[in-house]
Amino acid sequence: MSRAAVATLVAVVLLASLAASPVAATLGQDRMQTPDDFETTRFQITLHENGSATWTIQHYQPLDNETEVERFEAYASDFESNETALYRDFRSDASALTRTGTDQTGREMTARNFHRSAGVLPGQSRGTVRMSFLWTNFSRVSADSIVVSDVFEGGFYLGPSQSLVFEHDTSMAFTAVEPGPDAQSDPQSVADSESITFSGERSFNDSRPYVKLGPPSAAGTDTASQDTVANASAVPGETMWQLALLLAVAALGAVAAAAWRSGAAAAVLGSDDDGGAATASSDTPAPDTGVTDSELLNDEDRVIKLLEDNGGRMKQVDIVETTEWSKSKVSMLLSDMEEAGDISKLRVGRENIISLAGEEPDAAGSPFDEE
Repeated sequence: MSRAAVATLVAVVLLASLAASPVAATLGQDRMQTPDDFETTRFQITLHENGSATWTIQHYQPLDNETEVERFEAYASDFESNETALYRDFRSDASALTRTGTDQTGREMTARNFHRSAGVLPGQSRGTVRMSFLWTNFSRVSADSIVVSDVFEGGFYLGPSQSLVFEHDTSMAFTAVEPGPDAQSDPQSVADSESITFSGERSFNDSRPYVKLGPPSAAGTDTASQDTVANASAVPGETMWQLALLLAVAALGAVAAAAWRSGAAAAVLGSDDDGGAATASSDTPAPDTGVTDSELLNDEDRVIKLLEDNGGRMKQVDIVETTEWSKSKVSMLLSDMEEAGDISKLRVGRENIISLAGEEPDAAGSPFDEE
């Protein structure tokens, strides 16, 4: 494959990674979509007093006749009796989300208490699949408040026909919500509402959505800016066309990245080294794409080269700064590389020290303490 084609592919993938939120990147662009044959998806987050949250994903499918009802009932029986690919992916995604959340917030998070169910909703012509898990330490908790925001570093994206619902089972009330919800259980008062809903298609800015629970008397007196430096809101109308472009590129980038990593792109387009492949004439200089050789490396190789150039180890925050990737992308990539045995991570205080295999520091303390 020509360097020009590689450069174009890499540019698309890099732009896609900038457009995708950490949560979307962790789940994978395809996993965030409503599955085929299902009409809508509902993400429900139930906040608990101790800072944990129950995450529930429900997919809904319209059933137009008795035959479709019978088929869905058979599907539901199989889903509840066997671990289908949909449920296995859900469990895998939940674990990936909590690992990313731990690195992103410094709070130790786990995914547990998994449940699944499926069936035809009574009195409705709809089938549903429901999957849930308990996400520990999801919220920031203080003596008089529960705050959700830092797990959404980089924002969050809701696709068409998707909704995000927050509810709680605490003695507190919603005291601050940014941006404002699209619906609430009590139309007159967020504080008196048992649930709030955001509807897609919609993109949220960094650390949004922001949800705070507090004493009912404090309702309406807090603002998100008191708890987080980000002061974001829903995307302004005049930039919606830019957002649409980024989302379209993100979808293309996800496919391109998968093809690139699997080798499919090289198989289809050929390479510079195949001897007989058609290439540009040697008399014609390759166009200047503005992409350096280092940018043509895949993500894993770029991290390894960075580590080699820095004596075999770096702080994770320095990798983020050098690559200009999001924290969540770096965290997910390093977790995959650690599982593959390419690198190791050492937790020192609130930071991670990343080392090439065989270059781990001898002592438990940070090798950068004296810098």
